[in-house]
Amino acid sequence: MGRTIFIILILISAVSAAAEEYSTMTESSIMGRNFGLPSAGGQGELTVLMETAFFFKNLELFNLDHALGETFTGYRIPIRAGYKPRKDLALELGVMLGHDFGDQDRLNATAPVVRLMYEPTSKLYVIAGTLLPTHWICDAFLDDSQKFRNDVEQGFQLRANKNWLKNDTWINWRVREGEVSAEEYEIGMSHQFRMLGNVLHLDGQFMWTHAGGQVSSRGRIEQNLLYLSGASVGTGEPLGFSACQDIRLSYRWMYSREENDHTDLAKGYGRSFSAHSDFRIQPYFVIRAFAEVFNGDGFVATLGDPLFQLDEYNQIGCNLLFNVADNRLHIEAGFVKQYTADDVNLTYQLSMVWNDGFSLGRIKSIH
Repeated sequence: MGRTIFIILILISAVSAAAEEYSTMTESSIMGRNFGLPSAGGQGELTVLMETAFFFKNLELFNLDHALGETFTGYRIPIRAGYKPRKDLALELGVMLGHDFGDQDRLNATAPVVRLMYEPTSKLYVIAGTLLPTHWICDAFLDDSQKFRNDVEQGFQLRANKNWLKNDTWINWRVREGEVSAEEYEIGMSHQFRMLGNVLHLDGQFMWTHAGGQVSSRGRIEQNLLYLSGASVGTGEPLGFSACQDIRLSYRWMYSREENDHTDLAKGYGRSFSAHSDFRIQPYFVIRAFAEVFNGDGFVATLGDPLFQLDEYNQIGCNLLFNVADNRLHIEAGFVKQYTADDVNLTYQLSMVWNDGFSLGRIKSIH
């Protein structure tokens, strides 16, 4: 029965195809998407937290005026020491190391990691410093390839990972203003309400990308505002008669406002219909099949996937995810076939992520 459902979904995908070439990992602090927070160890403990992520992502794009194919491959390693003086307060200090394969520099991605985290109530997190870049937001708003272009994100973040509410709100300050360079930052919000036993999901998202300031002599002003509302319905729980974990149908409506100091205000919109299903073939092996059809008019997102700026954009694909070695090693392979402007393009991705923590002992507080 599970195989039959899988075949039906693929047939549906051929008609209405998904902008989901992003990673489906949920156990990483730098890859995929999640609402949670990596643990800094137990109260009073000093721990070392390590994560090693190797990635390969190949965008095969042809015959598109505003988007070129690109390949990202390399590794990112955030190494940090964590300490929890209280059960609701944690501090992480460390460094992000990385290298893009093919570059001559031996180490070309380095940045400090300084993260202060407060949990005022269960599964609600306030974060300052280095952000968790695993934002649960539409790829049309924030392309996941931004993770490979930037070493870290810095600012403030609020996250909720409750059963009925998922939230990721952040401000990422990318460029500090100077006499010549204008300040750049983005503010993102992603809210999801889960209702009726996880059957119904209601989504609201917002993103504001800003460039410009009063100190810079360039006089540069750029504003990009994005809005999304949507809903999805699904099974809410694994189906008892097959390997199918979830079948979900979604609708999303998007709106953009783009303005700068050289052109008039431009407004655009987009809407998408999508479907995906997860199949647990083994306890450690999950397949996600997905499909989506997108159409819009004048939709523009500064940091989003440029393919969403097309009037029509359809995809079909699948991701294979293996969680092995006591759920510490995550291996993912993905393939997407894209139908863009009467052409067919492809995206491939492969990643391996290992994460773990080591306790160095307990520290006695002086208070």
